[in-house]
This record gives sequence, structure tokens and C-alpha cells, in this order.
Amino acid sequence: MTKRILSLLLVVLMLSALVACGGGDEVSSEKPGSNVASGSLQSTDTDTDTNTGTTSDRVQPDVPLDEMSGKNFIIIQHGPIEDPFGYSQDSFAAELAAERISEISNAWGCTISFEQVAYNDEFVSTMQAKQYSDNAGDLIFSSNNAQLRKALGTGGDTSLMIDLLAMDDIVDFWNTDKWGNITSRETMMAGGTFYGLTPALWYNCTPLPYYSVVYSKDLLASFETENPQELWEQEAWDRDAMLDIITSCYDDTMGEPIFGMSAHMTHMVRASYLSAGVDAVVIDKINADGSVDWTYGMADPLAVESLQWLKNSITANRKYFNNGADPSGSWTAHNAYVSGMSAMCLTAYRVVFDNIAMQCENFALIPWAGADANTLSGFYENCYSVAIPIFAQDFDLSAHLMAHLFEGLGEVESSDDIVKYYKETYFESDLDVSFLLMEGANLQYSYWPNGGDAALNTIASGLMSASSVKTLVEKTVPTVSEVVETHLVPNAVALEKYRQNGYFD
Repeated sequence: MTKRILSLLLVVLMLSALVACGGGDEVSSEKPGSNVASGSLQSTDTDTDTNTGTTSDRVQPDVPLDEMSGKNFIIIQHGPIEDPFGYSQDSFAAELAAERISEISNAWGCTISFEQVAYNDEFVSTMQAKQYSDNAGDLIFSSNNAQLRKALGTGGDTSLMIDLLAMDDIVDFWNTDKWGNITSRETMMAGGTFYGLTPALWYNCTPLPYYSVVYSKDLLASFETENPQELWEQEAWDRDAMLDIITSCYDDTMGEPIFGMSAHMTHMVRASYLSAGVDAVVIDKINADGSVDWTYGMADPLAVESLQWLKNSITANRKYFNNGADPSGSWTAHNAYVSGMSAMCLTAYRVVFDNIAMQCENFALIPWAGADANTLSGFYENCYSVAIPIFAQDFDLSAHLMAHLFEGLGEVESSDDIVKYYKETYFESDLDVSFLLMEGANLQYSYWPNGGDAALNTIASGLMSASSVKTLVEKTVPTVSEVVETHLVPNAVALEKYRQNGYFD
């Protein structure tokens, strides 16, 4: 069990820090990279002669132009083909993406086209069928990689994607500015191997946590509460402080009451669990025979304590929580906030960008509070991801395309530009962006889309009526033991080996 001790100073460091991890049964004491072998990789002799004068700064002259010429590269995505990489066709980002495609096509003498494949429960079987087709797809791009993860299986021969660490000499796997921090990569990790990366220098693709608390500065001021961000700066933002604000922001003298917090139970259960500072899986010991002693974080006493706090808080203060005891888990909690009927709201960052920022002013972010000021909640359920399928025409050429496509768009060159983008586009203060990116650099992948969701939903639906939270958790945890053993432990072991070799120092 580890606690995430965070400070705002770490934001800048973590945005620029280069950390390393990878997959496989063994982790060398030397940093892996271009010499990593993969039995599934095609061998391609590439001509990397400099071809100056024919490429821009973004389309670097290290590609095998003689092999690129005349090729048609297909990018599979789950959105309409008119919306490149999920960007609405009329948007500024879509224009920039189209310019990038045109730039590469002209410089390399190739064509780049899109194919839409529905991201439903038939996605994996559709991808499997493509193995027997010619030119079935060279890259897969997803703005929600839950289905894409299913195509990874348990890694190795079960994966429909290739090991991207083995392509490091082309894609620059370790470039965290370009491909996101190390925790986001775990969303596309299976069996200790990495199969996808996040294009972190593209607008709105930077890996971000799933939930955060949004609050109305105007409403909190009208109720004369303390400012949550000021409490954070004073290292006084904890569960008691958050509950004090929730219970102070209530008014039922008007036609519709104003609540302190609008949030669904399923989301509060997740946020409370993660705010305990407990890792999803803790590798206690890697034994000499290769077996692993591990502990599942949900059963940790601190996790149980956090859920008990949530139950007690809602039981004693139910009227201050709009929909607070509703286990439905739908995505409507922000509606009360947008309509001015809630001072605070727990919701996803995507909702902040697409709804709240478009309809509201004078709002701010604050993390869901932990037991003390040194814990911070946050997790990924999915990320934007790009991967190379095993049925690609040529893995090396796909890797070159991937590397050059996902250089920063427009004026974006580094993570510093992403900070500037979020500040200028969505938020009023540096602290909002700090929370946004600090959580993203420190949270963990939940693995709940792999089956753990059922356990969290069971806890959410039974929490308020449970005679014992500890018993509820103990009865629920075994239902996800296979998910933990199959999906979490192999990746946790691989990451732990890299930690032991000092790559995360």
C-alpha cells in the first residue's frame, strides 16, 4: 500500500520527467529500446537516407520514402470517417489533422484514408476477421479504448496489436511529452507488455483522470464558505473540509433547492476508494520461483475506511447531496450544477470540457478529498490510444506513420504548450490546470472495464443499506479475483521490476 504524497511542485517535474517501464517476463538492468525483439514483428530493411528539401520540420527525413511511395495507409477509428481522429469535421483541430495528413501524403507519395469500425461487443471479432484480409488497416485510433483493450486479451499471442516497445527506435516510446505519462500507458498494457500509446500532444488527447470536483465560485461565495483551492494551498483540503462546504451550501427557500454536492453514488464510491491512497494491486514479493505475493487494494483497511466515511456522510447529511444516494450511475449529475442547483459536482473531465465549460462561468476544480491533505483521488478508465494491429501491411511503416502523424498539432511542441492550451481554452487559474495535469500524472489505471466494474457497482448499490461496509467489501472482492489475477497482477509485476531497477526514481 502506498500513499501518493503530492505537491504542486511535482506538477512541473512530472510533466517533464522521463520515466520508463515495459513488458515481458524479464526486465533488464539496461534500458530497453530499439534492440528489443518481438517474434511477431516483420523485418523490414528501410532506407533512411536524408531527403532534405522534400519534408517539413514535422515530417522528418528518416522515413523509407521508396517504400512509402504508392502505399495506401488505412486508419481504423470508431467515429465517422468524416471526423478525423474523432475531431468534428468543422473544428479547428480537424483542420490541423487534415493538414498533417496532407503534409505526410505529399512528402511521402502515399495516401492515408479512414475506416469506421463500430466499437461495440463485436469489435474484437471484427478485428480478428481482418487478419485474413489484404490491406485491412495500418493503425487503430480510439478516443475510448475500452473495446480496444479487449483486443489485447492477456497479451502475447492473444493480442491483436503489436508490442510497441519493440518499435522504440521508430516511435520513440519513452518520450512522455509525446506519448503521455507512464500511468496512461497501462490502459493499453496486457501481460506486462505495452500495446498502445496516447497522442498526448494532440488537442484534448492528453491523458486525464476520470472524475474531479467542479465548484461554482459564485455560489460558494454567496454561502460564505471557505475557498477549496485556498484550503488546498494551506494543506487543509481533506474530507472534513469538503463535507463542511457541502453541508454549508444548501437553500430550500426557493422553488428548487440548491444542494451542496451533485454526484452519483457509483462515482462517489470510485472517488472515495481512490482517495484512500491505495494502489489497485500491491506487489508484496516476487518469489524466486516466479510466483508473486500480492494484495488487492480494494480490501485494504484504508479503502474500507474511505467507503465507511462516504456511507456515514450521506446517512447523516442526505439532504445536502442531490441524487447522492442514487445507485443508477448515469451521467446526469452535472445537470444540477449547470442549472445552478448545486454548488459542487463530481463528474468526468470530458463533461467539464463539453458541457460545463460551454455553459458556465466562474467555476474551478478541486480533487475529491482524501483522508488528509496528502492524498489525491484519481484514476483512468480509458484514454485516447493509437496502436498497430497485427494485420498491418508492414509494422515498421506503420510505426513511421504513427510517429510522424502524432507530432504536436498546430503550435503545440511540448507539454508546456498543452498546459497553455488548457489554461487559455477552459480554465481561469493556473491551479485548475495544475489539478488537471497533476492528477493525470499520478493516478492509476482502474482495470474496472475489464470486469471490476461489477464489483464497484455492487458496492455502490449496497453501500447505504449495508449493515457492515467491511463485510460488503469482503463479499464483493472475490467476484473480481479472476480479473485481478489475469489482468492486474502481470502488469503490476512488470512495473515493479522496472521500479526495482530504478527506472521510476
